[in-house]
Amino acid sequence: MKRLPIALVALLGALAAAAPASAATVSGTVAGGKGLQVVVVQADGKGKKATLPANGSFRIAATLRGASLHLVSGKGAYLGPVILGGGGRAVYATLSTARGVDLGTIVRKAGYAKATAPMGSYYTTAAYAATARAGKPIGAGKLGRVKVGDGRSTLKGYNGQGRDADLDGIVGAFDTDDNGNLITDNVDRTTRTGKSAGARSARQSGPAQPLPPIDGQQPPPSGPSAPGSTATDFRMFSNFKLTNPSSINLYLGGSAAAVQPLIDQAVPTTVTLATQVMGGSTAKLDCLGNVYCAPHTVGGATYPLVNGAPASVTGSVVDIATGVTGDAQITPGAAPSEIGAGNAFLQIAGGSTYPGVLNFVFNTAPAVHSVTVGGTETVFTYDAATGRVTKPSADYGMTPANPILVGADGIVTLKWFRPQRLAAPGEPSASGYIDMGALLYTADAPNKPNNAGPRTGSNNCAVASYSAPVSNGSGFALDPALAGVLDPAADTATDPADSLGRLLQYTLNAATCFGTDWVGTAGATFDFDIQARSVYGDNAARKIYFKVT
Repeated sequence: MKRLPIALVALLGALAAAAPASAATVSGTVAGGKGLQVVVVQADGKGKKATLPANGSFRIAATLRGASLHLVSGKGAYLGPVILGGGGRAVYATLSTARGVDLGTIVRKAGYAKATAPMGSYYTTAAYAATARAGKPIGAGKLGRVKVGDGRSTLKGYNGQGRDADLDGIVGAFDTDDNGNLITDNVDRTTRTGKSAGARSARQSGPAQPLPPIDGQQPPPSGPSAPGSTATDFRMFSNFKLTNPSSINLYLGGSAAAVQPLIDQAVPTTVTLATQVMGGSTAKLDCLGNVYCAPHTVGGATYPLVNGAPASVTGSVVDIATGVTGDAQITPGAAPSEIGAGNAFLQIAGGSTYPGVLNFVFNTAPAVHSVTVGGTETVFTYDAATGRVTKPSADYGMTPANPILVGADGIVTLKWFRPQRLAAPGEPSASGYIDMGALLYTADAPNKPNNAGPRTGSNNCAVASYSAPVSNGSGFALDPALAGVLDPAADTATDPADSLGRLLQYTLNAATCFGTDWVGTAGATFDFDIQARSVYGDNAARKIYFKVT
């Protein structure tokens, strides 16, 4: 059969875009795919899935025009997109047809898969050409964490969970860096975007939903979780908060191996996940086989929990609901090797299914290197095996019984190490860990001095409370629009041998922070967290205790 010219195919696809969307069937067979899962991500960001039987065949009804197909392992790991055509420096993964299509045999590659049957006019070209090297999308095998262009200029693709803004081959739902600037999406405060999809342009309707602004713990009521919201930007975030005497950070033990036992012990009981509940108050979270969603025990406790209570689980599908924090809080009880970047999920809510992927999980928290009061710096020494302070005295600053001593003015300079996450696939790090940059650091003080009830006003100290911030030895300016100190550093491979070159610091005026709640008399006590926060809600924190002399 004579093939239509590519330009004509693209034109016909564009003209057909105005037609009403309707469900059709996409089918095929993944060679050796038994137990894998195929997820169709529609142009609107919603999804459908099929689990492959012994012969690897699938058949999924979905709105196909503008859709793409993706493979997920039987244990919930994102494996990559299905490429429909192209090769060399440009490949195509977006369906142009609204009618049913059989993709034939699909062969798995490293980080992606490829349909072997000639697709002809079934895939889009032009604005949907994903950048490739030797036929492999540049984002494949890296969860989309790859630099595109100069990392700043407007992108050529379209915004949205079902689209590929940076044209790296991974759609927004599964791309942990969907604008190609090497900043993890949950942390990214930049405004770099692609094109909004209009009626003429992209078989998709409506601009991308913006990320909710910071509120400390969860998306605010006006964000994607608001009842009646039509947003399809399903995201998850992680928390790692330390309130006991042990600190956990790769720079405290001289090597990753020295601290790894502490991480292995702490992550299952400390890491929590949270997500907005799409368009309502209840939903189901299909964990796509991620093992920590199935009922299990750690140290005699049963997991997973949802909003602090035992979860209702069917297979690896967890019932979730909006809790008092405005989102669903999940305690997975997962080992570090089980949870992290690339864990894929589907949230089923209001008759629709929304695909998403975990960007990262904090494995450590900020750890104090030193405090300076009245011009005298006190450097902390830690026991690597326990993470507990040994000098200047046991547990100094880490318990109410042995607080850091400050003057009546409440001024203290803190130096600390950044929290770490595991390196993502394809991300180089000799230690296996990454120091997280671009986080907002706040002194989070929910209680009045002397623990006399909730603070007046915001928990987080206002920007006027901070001065003289330093990142890796260089001073920087505070952003007056942010209630905290925004670290200008980029993500960097953790290097325990360079501990003193990896410090952050600020001077905090606790009297300014607490305002009318401040008690500057001798014997008064107060505490706050050094909290590292992403733009979306991820946070890692270390609680510190103080006493006025």
